[in-house]
Amino acid sequence: MISIDALVLKDYIMKIFSAGGSPNSEAEIIADHLVGANLRGHDSHGVIRTLGYITGILEKRSIVGGQFEIIQETPSTAVADGGMNLGQVAAHHAMNLAVEKAKATGIGMVTIRGNGHIGRLGHYGEMASRSGCIGMAGVNNPGGQLVAAYGGGQRKTGTNPIMFAFPTDNPETPFVLDMATSVLAEGKMKVAVNKGAKVPFDVLIDGEGRATEDPNDLYGTGSVEARGALLPFGGILSGYKGFGLNIAMELLGGILSGSGSAQESVRGTNGTWMIAINIANFMSSSEWSERSRDLLNYVKEPPFAEGFTEVLVAGEPERIQMAERLSQGIPIDDETWKQILEASTMVGVSPLSSLRP
Repeated sequence: MISIDALVLKDYIMKIFSAGGSPNSEAEIIADHLVGANLRGHDSHGVIRTLGYITGILEKRSIVGGQFEIIQETPSTAVADGGMNLGQVAAHHAMNLAVEKAKATGIGMVTIRGNGHIGRLGHYGEMASRSGCIGMAGVNNPGGQLVAAYGGGQRKTGTNPIMFAFPTDNPETPFVLDMATSVLAEGKMKVAVNKGAKVPFDVLIDGEGRATEDPNDLYGTGSVEARGALLPFGGILSGYKGFGLNIAMELLGGILSGSGSAQESVRGTNGTWMIAINIANFMSSSEWSERSRDLLNYVKEPPFAEGFTEVLVAGEPERIQMAERLSQGIPIDDETWKQILEASTMVGVSPLSSLRP
């Protein structure tokens, strides 16, 4: 395990993507997103993705510099194609467009097809909240099959995350709910594999439909049918709720965007929907700030449950983690750092010689 200053890491990741062919402005978007995810404790959507993204670029599955194109448009909606660029680039443009439409009409909704993995959804919610808008988003993974249906014994759909973000009285402390509709995000399985760690029961089933603690069972050899699966959010007890949300993301992100559902053969993309809602079209910003602040303060009041010393609302755990990692550096496990160095070698970027696993 090593620890790297966030600015040093961002600069290094940006150099890797620039060397991989991304225009500098796009490499900065990608690096800012990946390192931002690590800063907030979402290592599953951070720099652990570097090698996979670079490999996709070199194998021409991702087209760096691919143009964001609006296919059809109304004053409050748009259907866009990401040009098979890295997903963070397309999603960055899409949320900016949704906010622009929200400022003009009160609400903006943009769907994207033809784009890669867009990363941490909360990032785009934070973009909306900084503009005084409520942000919403969700994705599916056309052809991606990782999650079992509730009651099913085989993988059928993607992890299909959903996100809601709300500005508060402080621009630096938005309420950001960003969650997979599976028990855990697939990226957290990658982190567990890299660390050689087990996962809790009620997260995975193996290829025989039996509960397992081994994250490697998700990536087992053989046919898709022989591999394990993540369970929908809620697990065995109430996974029907997560499964319902999961299918909603298939319908919104996959079918409505034109990207395709989990049933399709297309792989390596995120069917995406994003919404921005301009609060000023409903009430004054001062009234929103006051009433949202009062609600959040109310739910955080003591007394607390046994074993707890406070109530944290969505977005607060990430801010606590970010403050710590800005101060102490971002921890990178040995396997992830090895993969980052491999990616840098593939595009001809010299390793950071002063840092070693």
